[in-house]
Amino acid sequence: MHKKNLLFLLVICILSPSVNAQERYKVEMVFGENDFGPMNTLLIAKYDEANKLVQFSSPPDAYKRILGNGKSFLLKIFKKVPKNGAFLTINDIESFHNMDGTDSLKGYISMPMLGISPFKGIKTNDKISGSFYSKSYGVTVKLSGLKTSLDETFTYDNFPQHIFDTTQKYLFNTSYLETTKWKKFKKRTVKLASVAIDDIDWFFGFNMSSSKLPFSHYNLMFGNPTVKKVEEEYIEYKTYNNVFFKEISNKTALLEVKSFSGGKIEMDSIISIVHSGNYQNLIIDLRDNSGGGLSPAHVLGSYLIEDEINIGYFITNKFSTGGEKITDFESLPDSKEKNTYKLQAYLLNSRGCKLVIEPGEMKFNGNVFILTNKKTASTCEPFVYGLKSNKIATTVGENTSGAMLSASNIHVIDNFYIFMAIADYYTPDKMRLDQIGVAPDIEVPSEEALDYVLKMIGDTK
Repeated sequence: MHKKNLLFLLVICILSPSVNAQERYKVEMVFGENDFGPMNTLLIAKYDEANKLVQFSSPPDAYKRILGNGKSFLLKIFKKVPKNGAFLTINDIESFHNMDGTDSLKGYISMPMLGISPFKGIKTNDKISGSFYSKSYGVTVKLSGLKTSLDETFTYDNFPQHIFDTTQKYLFNTSYLETTKWKKFKKRTVKLASVAIDDIDWFFGFNMSSSKLPFSHYNLMFGNPTVKKVEEEYIEYKTYNNVFFKEISNKTALLEVKSFSGGKIEMDSIISIVHSGNYQNLIIDLRDNSGGGLSPAHVLGSYLIEDEINIGYFITNKFSTGGEKITDFESLPDSKEKNTYKLQAYLLNSRGCKLVIEPGEMKFNGNVFILTNKKTASTCEPFVYGLKSNKIATTVGENTSGAMLSASNIHVIDNFYIFMAIADYYTPDKMRLDQIGVAPDIEVPSEEALDYVLKMIGDTK
């Protein structure tokens, strides 16, 4: 009798409508106009008891794979990660059937660093596509993929060696590759290749591990090697929201430089506004500015100087492996390059250079103050050091980040790139800033820096 009941239940299960609980899609994500990506992942569809689609998620237990049992367990306890431990989820999905046989999808996508954003998409029997806007990066992220087999995987066995070989060839100073921290990083990278299921695993696993290295500017990125790089001149025409002008009073102007990732034209337009005001004081706020490109920093710097100044030296591994010493820096050729891409291309094939900035057509003749904090990094740091050491500006706030190396995206294999430091930076007096930073003239907590300067000059917001 017992066996008959089991057989009856088995028949019922076979004849009942199936639930597509294990649908899987091979998906790629692209940020902006090929700014970042494609990043490959596998999205698993989850259906409820009524066979209604309610969720997509990348492979579960990602935090466990990348962080280990202990850390991932604590994150789950404090509800810092999804219950299934996936890096990417699309939740609260509403589905609407269309006349053409497709289904329109609405939901909310969640991913570390991107936060939670509204998602819209289209699903057919074997395809999904959609997009969402990332407020964190200010770009639209597109997602598309095809249904695949349940055992579909990505393999990364050969990736570590490609990464190590590329680093050996281009890293600014290969002596770092003999350190204990690098050797530990190599072991973690090999292990990551054995546990990573998708590119998202690689992105977070690699970049968390590389943060422990004794040098900055070493991050895993994704790109399409068949897409040509966008020239900086083109970027300059479309940039916005990197620099903001505010008049504190008729004698004081505030320039909030959120990023140096914009272009020359954007910075030029703001400088023109400042110059037309004939202000006595200019406060340049670089707090939380993580850096960017050479062009806008060059524009701003040239507006503040009266004579040509040496910004510092960029030294590649061709210099260090050639047995040259710090005293040989003066033998490096001068560069007045204003274009980030051209400077990087030059550094990839040279010993290095001395970067020089010439004064611009307009000149600010008042008092200059620069606000800094521990997140003032990269391009900002030679800018701050140069103006401070030449007594052109008074710096107020906190020590800068100490993340100053010249870096470039280097293709490794397939869609994998490494944003890698290809040149070290030394100040004109031959000091390194990476891992050290620039101390302010006047040290005050970051949040008090602006008020301190306004009080010092006798002005109010």
